[in-house]
Amino acid sequence: MKKKFKFKKSVKVIFFLLVLSALCYFSYNFFANNSDVTNGDKESENSDATVDKLTKLGFSNGDITLLKQYLSESELNLIDIYDENVVNFVSNSYFEIDNLERYISYMNDNDYDADEVVTYVNVGIDKPFYTDVKTISDPDNILVLCNKYNVLPSDYEPDDLTQVGYSGIYMRKEAAENMYQMVLAAQSDGLKINLVSGYRSYDYQVDLYARHVRERGEAEADRVSARAGHSEHQTGLAMDLSNDWSLEKYFEDTELFKWLSENDYKYGFILRYPKDKEYITGYDYEPWHYRYVGVEVATVIHNEDITYEEYVMKYLSN
Repeated sequence: MKKKFKFKKSVKVIFFLLVLSALCYFSYNFFANNSDVTNGDKESENSDATVDKLTKLGFSNGDITLLKQYLSESELNLIDIYDENVVNFVSNSYFEIDNLERYISYMNDNDYDADEVVTYVNVGIDKPFYTDVKTISDPDNILVLCNKYNVLPSDYEPDDLTQVGYSGIYMRKEAAENMYQMVLAAQSDGLKINLVSGYRSYDYQVDLYARHVRERGEAEADRVSARAGHSEHQTGLAMDLSNDWSLEKYFEDTELFKWLSENDYKYGFILRYPKDKEYITGYDYEPWHYRYVGVEVATVIHNEDITYEEYVMKYLSN
């Protein structure tokens, strides 16, 4: 009799658990479905409000449809100004909603198309050089961007400085090794690379820049020399090269420069301040100044014929 009682009791317990599970399942689906409906209604209301806002700003239905293809609801809500170029800006894959007003302002002040405006504003050149300067937080990064908007700490010195061959000139270890290989490769092709200037300390740059200011005035000095903390030479990743120990623009007419133009990227180097790109780099054309970024990055820059600022904007930002 006891066994029979236990059996009946077990059946009741199992039945109770099944009923309880069924109630939980249907309750969950009921509230979930009603929640979805509520959320859907809220999203629809938000979307209607956004469309109404954009319409009042002056965007056409066609414009709004295109904007919604590229921007999220939260991004659309950040648009609080009308401009006929906005749709062209947002269709650029590098568009940043936080820069919208800067895009519009820069477009109004310059004769550039929308894609150029997005690129240049993202690079930061819509602001005067040496303004809105940020201190570089990771100066040891091989891909560090040191320019007129990004400054190295005054006490920064790479801890892996290595002599390039037996030159008495130093670079970061990885850069030095690749530079030496490039020197040997040029030599095997009958060309001699003279290493003129590699790593330079913050204090050295203070004196060098001051000398340029005395000789040329500040405006001209800023075109040809970096202020202390803004020099790539302090990173240990830059080297000035020459065929005759001088640093002059006629270097571009030499066989060595031609060889470098065809081979530098194979060793991870780029021509850092190319011709006709002063408005981006901030510096006058320097056919002698080479920067180490690694073979992969140098190859992209070589193939796309872009500056390092443009590379950082396209491939490293956000």
